[in-house]
Amino acid sequence: MPSWKNILDRILDQDMGKAPPHVHALKLYDGKLTEIGEGRITYEWPVNPEFMNPQAVFGGYLATLADQTCSFALMTLLKDDQNFTTVDLNLHYFRPVTSGTLKCVGEVVNVSRTQAYVEATFTNDDGKIALKARAVERLLKA
Repeated sequence: MPSWKNILDRILDQDMGKAPPHVHALKLYDGKLTEIGEGRITYEWPVNPEFMNPQAVFGGYLATLADQTCSFALMTLLKDDQNFTTVDLNLHYFRPVTSGTLKCVGEVVNVSRTQAYVEATFTNDDGKIALKARAVERLLKA
């Protein structure tokens, strides 16, 4: 069974030792968790030019960050005998991400016996919304 607190602590410490291969390949821990609360996290990601199409960060990579941000927020509420998987992810892009640091805030809006509804908001250095996402997470037994 996973220990969600231990996983979040390793992420907070940027300990990549036991991270899954996709986390390494997609450099998902390049950012830094700056806040962990009950049902809420803040994650700051310095824009990485490696993920740019000619003009801006590839939307698919931002979707991956949104999914990860929602997951981090949900992890703060899970018991160690629970697991989860994303069953729906919806994104709205408001402006291109070209440079600077994205502030990614994930917040659990509702948790039922079988699923959770989580939202993420990404803002740029000017405080303007770049992306909003919502995820529906299916809760599973670990």
